[in-house]
Amino acid sequence: MRIILPLICLLTVVSSCDNTDGLFGHSKSKQEAKANGSSIAEYFPNKSTFKLLDGTEMKIDTAWTEVSFTYKNGNRILDSSYGYHFSIPVENDSLENFTFTLSLADKTNQMFTNPGPGKEGLCQLCPKSLFDNMKVLLEQKNTDTSKGWLNPIITDTIIFIRIKAS
Repeated sequence: MRIILPLICLLTVVSSCDNTDGLFGHSKSKQEAKANGSSIAEYFPNKSTFKLLDGTEMKIDTAWTEVSFTYKNGNRILDSSYGYHFSIPVENDSLENFTFTLSLADKTNQMFTNPGPGKEGLCQLCPKSLFDNMKVLLEQKNTDTSKGWLNPIITDTIIFIRIKAS
């Protein structure tokens, strides 16, 4: 079940990137979100470089948020009742290997999630509400091949702190 859920979430968000009526979407960049009328909040991580269990290095950058949206007649409809997209830019040499996931520590604040970064290097978390501090768990595939994603290992809690506009 732990393997199936992340894959379902990944497929849900990947399939939602088109503009078919009723589907959810997310912007591929802060600039795109701003251009489409969403207000943006930025969050700085308390740690940005991680040595992963598979020997690779992962880097994350400043996260940004936008209001969730759906499509109707090919147009974006902003709707905060579906929560927010908390977009975390991720760099890793082997993104396609899916050896780690990111998720909100507060599961009660989670609308739905796409824990693994897609091809664009963004991990999309979807909180119901935004707070000044957002805690995100880094969970990694167990290197014991008999356990893998059946017994993943939480290796870090990353605290994202909202950047105050000046």
